[in-house]
Amino acid sequence: MKELIIKARENEEIKLKILKDFEPLIKKSLKMYLKDMSHFNDGMQEGYLTVLKCIYTYETSSNCPFPAYVKRAVIYSIRDFAKKLKCEVSLDEAINEDGGTLLDILPGDVDIEGDNIHKEDLVRLKEAINMLSEKQREVIEDYFFKNKSMVDICKGKRCHYMAVSGLKERAVKKLREYMEG
Repeated sequence: MKELIIKARENEEIKLKILKDFEPLIKKSLKMYLKDMSHFNDGMQEGYLTVLKCIYTYETSSNCPFPAYVKRAVIYSIRDFAKKLKCEVSLDEAINEDGGTLLDILPGDVDIEGDNIHKEDLVRLKEAINMLSEKQREVIEDYFFKNKSMVDICKGKRCHYMAVSGLKERAVKKLREYMEG
């Protein structure tokens, strides 16, 4: 058998004979692992490619018999092929009796680019807030993020309303300048 493998590396007819010999194994593996038989021909090609790879990768000095080497390789490749098919789902595939598709039920107002720009703006805003003075940052966080009223902020800081209002106005001005620049 080892001499046959060495000859097959250079002789197309011997390769074809070996492929024919392992065809039942490929078909059996496809029947075991492939759920959707519309991919049967692709699975056969996958099996044939695996057998051809085995012809070139088999080490003739190995103690493992060539048929066992090919069997293991074919089973694993067909199993992996079937797994890949399971993961692929078409949005145009019918999901109910009326012919409805996955694409029909997906929300249409998805704006990936807009979402990414929004995320970038939030990162920049966070950077800008961190550049404010501690007092300005506290007022901005209390007012905009903790939804405290200006009166509550004044009471908590024991400051005059106009002082807190001025801090907030200066902070908002700095944030605008940073975001626009």
